[in-house]
Parts: sequence; structure tokens; C-alpha cells
Amino acid sequence: MVRRCDVNRWLWAGLVLVGCQAARSPVAPNAFAVGQVVAATTEPGLEDALRAGIASALTERSALAESGTAAVDIAVLTAVTQATSVSQAGQSFAARLQISVRVGDRTRQFSSERNYTVIDAVQGEAARKAAFEALAGALARDSVDWLLASQKSSND
Repeated sequence: MVRRCDVNRWLWAGLVLVGCQAARSPVAPNAFAVGQVVAATTEPGLEDALRAGIASALTERSALAESGTAAVDIAVLTAVTQATSVSQAGQSFAARLQISVRVGDRTRQFSSERNYTVIDAVQGEAARKAAFEALAGALARDSVDWLLASQKSSND
């Protein structure tokens, strides 16, 4: 003979299990993996900054997959700095980064520019590196926005 208390426990356990399954967030249908990052530039750490930036941007949007999905490939088209002004406080530069993002047969170019000031050679190297890391992160976020928006419009 089954006691009524045991039946209630099994009923509650089943309801909790079904509720947990129903509340689970779905896997993103538009998942991407980080592909190749190619940079024919002497800017140190730029490839790593782009790779980390695209992985971070995909993770923020719940669209990062390990494998088995479309790979996001990035090519650095331009990574240059140019002196813009000189003053007693130091010399100002503009860092410009232009990348090409490719997923499957879709390709798009992104570019941005950031200013930084150099007081001495040691600080200047760190400021240039920080400028390119910030540019890589910003362009990676723009790229992911484009990927997800274009994927959504092609699914509609």
C-alpha cells in the first residue's frame, strides 16, 4: 500500500523538475565561434586583443560557441598611428584601426580612431597599446552587433 505522503513527494518532485526545465534559458540560435585573427602589423598584442574582444562581445550577447558553428574570422586591414599635435604637455597621436570581419559568405569592414597623448617614450608605448586594445574591443562589439542583426534579418 502506498502512503499518501509518498505520492505527494513524488508529485512535487516531478513538478519541480518540469518547472526547472521550462525555466531554463534556451541556447542561442545564433551562436558563433572565434575563428582566425590575421594581423599583418607590427603592433604588439593586437591579434590577442581582437581575439579576446570578439570572444567577450559574443559572450556578453550569449552567442559564443566552442565549435560546430560559424567561425568569425578577422583580418586587420590598417593599424596605424599619426601625430596630430605637439604642446608642452606632450605630443598627441591618433590611433586608427580598420578590420574586416567574415562569417561564411558575409563580410563587413569596421574602423575607428582614438586619440592619446604621449609624455615620454615609456608612457607612449603603454598609451599606444591601450588605445589599440580599446579600439579592438569597440570594433569587436560593433562586429557582434552586425553579426546578430544580420543573422536575425536573414532568419525573418
